[in-house]
Amino acid sequence: MRALVSAFHEAGLPKGVINMIAHDRDTAAEITSALIANPHIKKINFTGSTNVGRAIGRLAGEHLKPVILELGGKAPAIVWEDADLDAAAQQCALGAFLNGGQICMSTERIIVHKKVKSQFQEKLRAVVNGMFPSDGPAPILINEMAVKRNKALVEDATSKGATLIVGDVEALESRGAELRPIIVDKVAPDMDIYKMESFGPTVSLYEIETEEEAIELANDSDYGLTSAVFTEDLRRGLRFAREIDCGAVHINNMTVHDEPALPHGGTKSSGFGRFNSSVGLDEWVRTKTVTFKN
Repeated sequence: MRALVSAFHEAGLPKGVINMIAHDRDTAAEITSALIANPHIKKINFTGSTNVGRAIGRLAGEHLKPVILELGGKAPAIVWEDADLDAAAQQCALGAFLNGGQICMSTERIIVHKKVKSQFQEKLRAVVNGMFPSDGPAPILINEMAVKRNKALVEDATSKGATLIVGDVEALESRGAELRPIIVDKVAPDMDIYKMESFGPTVSLYEIETEEEAIELANDSDYGLTSAVFTEDLRRGLRFAREIDCGAVHINNMTVHDEPALPHGGTKSSGFGRFNSSVGLDEWVRTKTVTFKN
């Protein structure tokens, strides 16, 4: 981050336009409150957890300042019966396990048509085992607490009837912050993992038979950042896209998809406002009306 700020200054951005303030966890709340209250700060942008986003939103409201929030996610990927299963397995694995699943857009739920679930499941298992062989390095999470949180979600699910297709919560790695991919099957609404964002290499598998079931399951979440649909029928893909309540739907591509020309942002507990493209630029300008009568 320091290098990025230095690059802006070297490019000619005037001093004071962009600043980097480092702090520890104990002073985060105090510094954040001071920044939001400062009269020179006209708008707030935050990318991070939903809990912190709520706190920032409350502070911004006290000072009547607009805010953009890009928060957590529980991204669904729908795999329909006509999908290219090899491509879908590859994209779902990448979407779930890139950066150890520590991306707000990471695939957390894979919703598969009953007719192809068994076949897709085997392809997904093969792809994941190829990406993360037992004798290769395991994904590294931000700290050991993240590993414990993911294992707790999985243990809660298995204690209530879920099964593991890939992974072992008892496995020990060379470092405490490492965790290999876990795929959980037979997840039910009474399990913590059904609702909670894992923010780690843990993904759940679900079985459906109708478009209505798939949409209902995809929308049964407090989050709404991004999603994916795998189908060879563009019309079906667009039907799903209209009904899924989230900021982006990627047809035949993984949920982790962000580029400068595409507006990016969420709905529900994933926040509001948009980044990127002209829509993102519009977030940072104000409309002023000026009239003249002669």
